[in-house]
Amino acid sequence: MKKVRDFMTRDLTSVTEETKLKDVAELLSMRALSGVPVVDHENRVVGYISEKDVILSMFPEKVKIENPDVIGLTNLTQVINRLGRVGDAKVADYMDKNIHIVSEGTSTSDLAEIMLQKDLKRVPVVRNRRLVGIVDRSSLSCILLEENGMEGVCR
Repeated sequence: MKKVRDFMTRDLTSVTEETKLKDVAELLSMRALSGVPVVDHENRVVGYISEKDVILSMFPEKVKIENPDVIGLTNLTQVINRLGRVGDAKVADYMDKNIHIVSEGTSTSDLAEIMLQKDLKRVPVVRNRRLVGIVDRSSLSCILLEENGMEGVCR
């Protein structure tokens, strides 16, 4: 059985607590990411900021809705206008501090259990709390297929 170290992404994108939300939105869009780890000056993971967090920052009145995945934006102009108002806000004000991390030695089955139970798309990988990699559901699903005899399905 493989470990996280065998397939984690080492080409990392992260931000700091001081990063502006508008910069995070641009970064996520340009790199086609759903979120990124937030690190301190020693590269220790202190949080996670997602596209959902950026959207919710623009619609604070929607935070308590039953399904925050469906916000009902009326048009793109509304989103741009609201991002302009909160865009200079800092990541620290909107990031998720209740983060889930794994170590390089975590097994694929343990990782799958964590990601499924917590409904996570991406999980930071740490060594001594310092960011060394990231794993996502797509990579995990390919590894699980390979481990179950379906070699060459993902490339």
